[in-house]
Amino acid sequence: MVEPKSNNQKQQPKPSNAIDLQSITTFPHISSDYVSVDLKNKFRFYSYVLDKQGEHVLNEDGSPKLQLVKDYWGVMDIFTQDLRLSNMNKEESVYVRYHLNLCSDILTALPKSFCQCAVISLQRATTVNETSQGKNGFLRRMFNTFFSNQSVKEESPTKRSFFGMGKKVKE
Repeated sequence: MVEPKSNNQKQQPKPSNAIDLQSITTFPHISSDYVSVDLKNKFRFYSYVLDKQGEHVLNEDGSPKLQLVKDYWGVMDIFTQDLRLSNMNKEESVYVRYHLNLCSDILTALPKSFCQCAVISLQRATTVNETSQGKNGFLRRMFNTFFSNQSVKEESPTKRSFFGMGKKVKE
């Protein structure tokens, strides 16, 4: 396995308003561009591009050209923000987890001829996930909502002497 070296890692954006913060909160970082390229390349397999005579094809800078042979990291693209916005009960969660694991295992371990099986498994997980978001209008009610607890305790100001001395006078 040959790994192209790169220290480029896309910096995560800083939220400038409530909508940006909401987007960042539900964004799946594991399948995003914000994960280090060096980490992603540990799960990608490359080979040299060869011409008809078996010689290395070169890039403009004279380095050997590489092609991606297998991208195990690409399987992580299954995990989207939709999975985190679901409203599943325990049984649905077990069902979705099973089918996502099955899909991931098929894509990772089996030949490309099994990709249709992986799609079927992913569709089953997605069906439960998507329908769970509609329970009692859950997603519509929760969209753009943050929870905060706030308590207000009303106190009257204390009276003191002109110079701030003396005991507090309670009314």
